[in-house]
Amino acid sequence: MKRTRLLSQTEKQAYGEMLYVKRLISDVCPKGIVSLVADTFDFWQVITDILPQLKSQILARDGKVVIRPDSGDPVKIIIGDSDAPEGSPAYKGAIECMWETFGGTITAQGFKLLDGHIGLIYGDSITTTRQIAILEGLKLKGFASYNVVLGIGSYTYEYVTRDTFGFAMKATYGEVNHEGRDIFKDPKTDDGTKKSAKGLMAIHIDPATNKYVLQDQCTWEQEAKGELKTVFRDGNLLVDWTLEEVRERVKTGFAK
Repeated sequence: MKRTRLLSQTEKQAYGEMLYVKRLISDVCPKGIVSLVADTFDFWQVITDILPQLKSQILARDGKVVIRPDSGDPVKIIIGDSDAPEGSPAYKGAIECMWETFGGTITAQGFKLLDGHIGLIYGDSITTTRQIAILEGLKLKGFASYNVVLGIGSYTYEYVTRDTFGFAMKATYGEVNHEGRDIFKDPKTDDGTKKSAKGLMAIHIDPATNKYVLQDQCTWEQEAKGELKTVFRDGNLLVDWTLEEVRERVKTGFAK
């Protein structure tokens, strides 16, 4: 009699993430360059588990799959963290781990260059100092500089970002087959800066301080009693406030 082992919730999630990436590179973007924001998932699991599972599909694509870490310390993520457990993915760094899976070629100067079907981009938080550290680190490990693409972003231009005022818009809740799912951001490579609220949210006014307080992972009943109001749903504007009304609300809020 054949026995079937039930997958744990963690295993189901990992399998679902693998299927998502597979669909992205095979069906949604079957050719050309496609960039994957990999810290949406467990970044090191993407590098050491999901990518190896999809190696044949990636190498068969007419184009490049580009991995985008998007959080944490760019230097440590790309070239490795000497303070991490020796031999771990974090210790090796993303480029070395990707080389172990995909291999590549050796340049005329003797440096390792990843197979042309796979690459890495770090699109923000790159200063001149970090850029030099990354390129020097790659050189010391025997990797060509053009294994990575480095972007500047607001971090270097003005350092006025959505985080300057503590504001960002994220999805925190969804339903699949009428079953609620909490959605949240908590990159494993980040220091907690990008950790978000989870699930349905409600904003309440604390009677003791008269200030707004966030409550996440609410029930629908709790959410309905909060201060948040639906203004846009299914392409329709439900509340059409005037600019004067918005300004008055801002003034009232500051007065509290």
